Amino acid sequence: ASPETGRSKRKREAKAAFERRAIREALEARIRKILSTPPGERTPEGLALLDEHAAVVAPLMANMERSLRRKAQTEERLEEREDPPEVMMEHVAVLVELIRQRGTFVMHTGAGFSTAAAIPDFRGRDGIWTQQAKGRAVPMPRFENTKPTKAHLTAVALHDAGYLTHVVTQNVDGLHQRAGMPQDAVSELHGSVFREECRNEACPMGPTPRDRTYRRVFDVTSTKPHNGRHRHRTGRRCDACGGDLHDVVTQFGEHLDDETLKTATAACEASPLALVCGSSLKVPPASTLPRRSGALVVCNLQWTSQDKHAALKIHARCDDVMLAVCGHLGIDVPEYDPSRDPIGAEVVRRGGKFATPNETGGNGSADWDGKIEKTPSMIRNAAAVYGGGGGVADGPQGTPAKGVEVDADDSEAYASPETWEGG
Repeated sequence: ASPETGRSKRKREAKAAFERRAIREALEARIRKILSTPPGERTPEGLALLDEHAAVVAPLMANMERSLRRKAQTEERLEEREDPPEVMMEHVAVLVELIRQRGTFVMHTGAGFSTAAAIPDFRGRDGIWTQQAKGRAVPMPRFENTKPTKAHLTAVALHDAGYLTHVVTQNVDGLHQRAGMPQDAVSELHGSVFREECRNEACPMGPTPRDRTYRRVFDVTSTKPHNGRHRHRTGRRCDACGGDLHDVVTQFGEHLDDETLKTATAACEASPLALVCGSSLKVPPASTLPRRSGALVVCNLQWTSQDKHAALKIHARCDDVMLAVCGHLGIDVPEYDPSRDPIGAEVVRRGGKFATPNETGGNGSADWDGKIEKTPSMIRNAAAVYGGGGGVADGPQGTPAKGVEVDADDSEAYASPETWEGG
């Protein structure tokens, strides 16, 4: 017989290794199945197999125990916990003392800051991702038909009083500015659905993106012609050069606007105190900014990645905490006035209604039965933000759930924003 070549030897050894791995994996699968059975229900054959392969059983049991611990930890972190009123007020008193000692603070807001405006969050009990994992659709109000919450209005009052210097938000709903916060006092890390820009650097409007930005009174993502993700063209054109206009919403995997991040970072580093409200702080770089300030306070119903670094953690709703802070500081909180908000004024002019949370106090989706309420507040919204067609966020493209009916009159209510004043 001819001698075995090097190539034949490698193939034989690879085949043998593959067969050994297949045998080992089959054995491990049998052992895992036995281990997952309650001890009292294991067969004599199964117990004999465990005894025979004790060296394999030990690491498999260790892996299974680690997996269970991780699962329990994940579930615990997702759990929403609300402090009793008296505990919340004690924590608020500590927060107010910190504000007085430090003088000023920067606020970081996430999706939980706007749930009282009927905008669902992502990871909460009724959040978009939580409900999607259960195969449920999530009703999504039009951004135009939401209005600033008490928390947004308290932020304005604290800014006017000289305590709050800057807001760094991950939200794209524009509610901070609609409440009355100056534009230069808000850093929208992930953009806004009320802005679109011309990307033609030769455009007569100016050399920078800010020079070529259009501020709208409608959600610029709601009428995108292609209904796709990561496609930012809105279907409108620049008045000055005729180029395509693009929304400014930052999708997952995309870079943040450099100037916005630079401004937010500078504000954080100059602040002696950071207050995080309604964010789990899981998405960088937003999650890294609060620790750039002198001290950190977190207000969130769920666990956050920065809890261990916080001087104080408050398990409470943002509206309740912020109103209590203003009460301690003797600051009056104004009511929302749609006439001072161009977007709200347009809603009123059109005879529209502002979306409100349901009676359970949730974000508007807890008692939803899969049917969209036939009002202009719950139809077609945020194609870019929630993944596609808007209205109902229930899948990778955000298209309406099967069986969901949309009234024809309502679906066209905001279909032609170009015809609006300012459009």
